[in-house]
Amino acid sequence: MAKQIQYTANTGIVTISTANSALDGTGSLGTILTAASQGTLVKKIFIKSQVSTTPGMIRIFVYGGSNKLIDEIFVPVLTRSLRDPSFEAVLPINYFLQSGAILKATTEVGNQPFNIIAEGLDWDYYGSIRPESTKYTANTGFATINSGNSNLDGTGNIGTDMWDVLTAASNGTVIQSITIKSQVSTTPGMIRLFIYNTSSNFLLTEIPVPYSTKSGTAHSFSHRIDFNGLDLALKSGYKLRATTQNSEAFNVIAEGLDWAYPA
Repeated sequence: MAKQIQYTANTGIVTISTANSALDGTGSLGTILTAASQGTLVKKIFIKSQVSTTPGMIRIFVYGGSNKLIDEIFVPVLTRSLRDPSFEAVLPINYFLQSGAILKATTEVGNQPFNIIAEGLDWDYYGSIRPESTKYTANTGFATINSGNSNLDGTGNIGTDMWDVLTAASNGTVIQSITIKSQVSTTPGMIRLFIYNTSSNFLLTEIPVPYSTKSGTAHSFSHRIDFNGLDLALKSGYKLRATTQNSEAFNVIAEGLDWAYPA
């Protein structure tokens, strides 16, 4: 019998109510879901208030050694009643989270409880393996970039003004999306993504960063690359790297899938 994929629902739930205005992953965070051994596909995130709300933000983080801000959801003034439902939102993110990575959340305004519910699917394999079978494992790449580098030729110091985001596995890694999320207010500049081929860095793309002023009710700058739904296959040992034009902190999070075949 051929090896098959077996899915198991992984529903993560947490109620958050402690105010936390930090975008750098510090302070009180609620744990929503932890990814399983092969990874977890987070299909949707449901946000539902238990009370009337005042303006603020719900922030979603991914933990992979440290907490990285990936998204913000604005919460408006809303007064619940017998005929008016409390605030709710649904995020259809369809995001592959690597094994051990943790989905977390915070709320800008305290004493207003929100239920955060993640619809997750774990996967595993069972049965004997046909030679053409493919086994996928989530590979989530993380980096916080914060020191200015204006170079387009790929020069810079790793960990100082150029950062590793993701390294491709033995057969390669499919990068499905790259999320760039600022931790601070921004001034005009560029985020640059490079491919490192084990010897040199090559500029892949540039993302313009505009003026933006983040606050408890205004989103910080964000940008998502999905390669028009076609993914980017990265050769084994190659790396995705990133720089920022200005010394402003950005999270760069790459959603990847490694693959392997039976011996």
